[in-house]
Amino acid sequence: MANIEPIYQEIAGKITKDKNKALPRVLKMIANLEQANILRELPNTVEAIAEKLAMDEKTISKELQYLYERGLVNPSKKGWNLVNHIVLVKDQVASASHKYDDNDLFDLLHEMSLEDSDNLEERVKAGEKIPVYKVMRVVPKWKSVKDIPGILPIEDEREIFKNAPIVVHNCPCRVVYRDRDCLGTAPIDICLAAGSIGRRFLERGAGKELTYDEVMALLDKINEFPLVSTTGNSNNMPSILCSCCSDCCGLFLKAARTKPVLGKVPYAKSRFIVEDHPEECTACGICADDRCPVGAITMKDSPEFGECSYTDVEECIGCGLCVLTCPAEARKMKLVRPPDYIPEPASMFDDKD
Repeated sequence: MANIEPIYQEIAGKITKDKNKALPRVLKMIANLEQANILRELPNTVEAIAEKLAMDEKTISKELQYLYERGLVNPSKKGWNLVNHIVLVKDQVASASHKYDDNDLFDLLHEMSLEDSDNLEERVKAGEKIPVYKVMRVVPKWKSVKDIPGILPIEDEREIFKNAPIVVHNCPCRVVYRDRDCLGTAPIDICLAAGSIGRRFLERGAGKELTYDEVMALLDKINEFPLVSTTGNSNNMPSILCSCCSDCCGLFLKAARTKPVLGKVPYAKSRFIVEDHPEECTACGICADDRCPVGAITMKDSPEFGECSYTDVEECIGCGLCVLTCPAEARKMKLVRPPDYIPEPASMFDDKD
């Protein structure tokens, strides 16, 4: 890690206990040494930092506002805090105002976000125990489940976005994965944040505030693409909704690495699965060819119905994408998991299936 001052490694250690070679380099690209000295003092108040570093409070406040806009710190009632996870570093830095766009930084963020899933086979053979946390959960498309009794408010997009302000911002995964297959097709400004998280985007000069009706219209637009809705895996009312593409989203990129080696993916399925109705299927193939992000659908010959689509329910993640575009309405969502499948916030890192 040549030419990286120890202070950046020290700050990286405060963000995560996991060693990450790229994180100190990310910090150095964003914060100069004076700003790094401020970061080292967090969590803390402006007044306490100013006293410790013998600087005036106005200067400290100005530097913290800059670091807030860049995505490295967040305000709280007790002062200022460092971001506390590598994923948050990537998400907040990559979704900052366009005035901070830097392709070299974005490439480094991409490297940083995937570093912990590098060389998995070698690490497992060496005896390393590698946890895979289900930090995100698939949210079913609301139009695919709207008539099913038992849907919870926390998995109903119509309910999630009743908490203003609602802000749309650039997808950080698409920002940092610049060579993605979906470049020029799937839209980039489609991630949503509500309530206090949405307010933070506005304070950072990032994103655009939408009305509730505009959000619903945006969700309809998003549904034209094979994008999976995901949110944090806890039973709190969600404050974010991502629209994930299987070729560039960090969750799916990590899943492509972890599943073959560890048999696990870093997200939880929704509480729903797809139920096939082969008697209605016209074998158009849309669901298998264009919509399923995890390859859970195949076309098969049935003695009774001829060629029709078949869903492997063990692989189905319950996103509802195939249901929305089935012209014959031969696919329906089915509720198969209880409410307590979605964990309490304190147990959101539980390895649940």
